[in-house]
Amino acid sequence: FSETWKSACLNMALATFVVLLYGAYPNIRDLLQGFSILWGQLLSVTTFTLTFFLNQSYGLWRKCYDYSRRLQGRLNDLGMTLAAHATRTKPSSPDIPSTYTPQSRQALELVSRYVRVFNLLTYASFTRSHRPILTPRGMRRLVERGIITPREREILSDAEVPATQRHNAVLVWLMRLFTEGMDAGIFEGGTGFEQQFMEKCHVIRAQYGAIGDELQGRMPLAYAHIVQVLLDVVLWMYPFMALSTGMAWHTGIVGTGLLTIFYQGLFDLAKQFLDPYDNENYGKGDDPLMIDTLIAETNAGSIRWMNSFQQQPWNRQLLNDGEMYDSILPLRGYSVEELAEQEAQEEQERIDREEAIKEKKRKQAKRWG
Repeated sequence: FSETWKSACLNMALATFVVLLYGAYPNIRDLLQGFSILWGQLLSVTTFTLTFFLNQSYGLWRKCYDYSRRLQGRLNDLGMTLAAHATRTKPSSPDIPSTYTPQSRQALELVSRYVRVFNLLTYASFTRSHRPILTPRGMRRLVERGIITPREREILSDAEVPATQRHNAVLVWLMRLFTEGMDAGIFEGGTGFEQQFMEKCHVIRAQYGAIGDELQGRMPLAYAHIVQVLLDVVLWMYPFMALSTGMAWHTGIVGTGLLTIFYQGLFDLAKQFLDPYDNENYGKGDDPLMIDTLIAETNAGSIRWMNSFQQQPWNRQLLNDGEMYDSILPLRGYSVEELAEQEAQEEQERIDREEAIKEKKRKQAKRWG
């Protein structure tokens, strides 16, 4: 309603003018016999064309949303895979949980930061709202806010690639960091692990490339233009059709407003779907894909797996020795009766320990006089 109320008022004003024209020249009704048949045929074409346009536009919106989510998921896969394969300490005692080595912790933190930088520069490359990040001032601001280092800003700015392609460099940084980490022994794994990681990177490249391809290959302007022409003609012709069929004048005016709201509303909705990232402000920023939310979720995911696996509840020595009994629990848990029995046993053991301590103290007091 917020998008179409102005058009509805204008068309209702046109309908009012047609009503006055009919009142002044009653013979016009005779000249427009059969006009409703023409309007009905044109309405059928318009309805089919409009619904097809809306369906295709929603398909574009859905594809861009799916690509954004897949890109986010593959970036999370990188963090999860590397966190699971990063080298860990070997505790001196089996009861001490293992943690990351200092080298692997640093590598994971660097990977997570590169994931955040890559994601931010990727969305800045094809969204108008974040495009200022790619300007010299925007790159300096990233340094000031602790997103990238001065050396990284210099390398990205001096690279012989367009500003909208700088995220490609960060993706290669991630891939090279992984390969050098493998050579240094920071990440444990074989050829299959390396191949899987590289495949994830290739999928990431395909996903953000597909977003740009979809935005560039949208519905041609000529199709949107003919839909708008059909829509305007049908709505402008409606008052003539209504009065030629004997419809009450006030019903014709109200009907013009209703048709405008719904038909023009569907067309405006289709145009918003054609602009999923609100680059052209079709919907005045009311309901696009929220880039800030997608970036924030990816930022949270960049450290989720690293922090989740900071400590391991068992270490390798227990696994090698076959002493994992404390970690093996019943398949269905403990029943209420078994739990009560365990609590009673623990309580009895506690009482026995207290009695033993008291007995020991009495013997010591007796021996010392």
